[in-house]
Amino acid sequence: MDTPKNPKSIKDEFEAQVTAALMIQSNALIPIKLAARLCGISRQEINRRIARRTFPKPHKLSSEKKAIRKAFHLRDLHEWIRNPHMYLQSE
Repeated sequence: MDTPKNPKSIKDEFEAQVTAALMIQSNALIPIKLAARLCGISRQEINRRIARRTFPKPHKLSSEKKAIRKAFHLRDLHEWIRNPHMYLQSE
């Protein structure tokens, strides 16, 4: 006999799904570290794919020319996750 899920875990799962849906709808910016976790690839692989234009274009989190911190729009990542082998960054 299956044991029922813990009600708290069901609530946590629901809240996580709602949060994810709201983040996609609002097109939240996701830092590269979280993008790597969501996409299941390393930050180094993300950078290689950016160079090949097979990963969404990052947005710099600073107005300085040498800004290092990058973030990605969640909608762009969601599109990439749905079909990573067919993704080609638009100009």
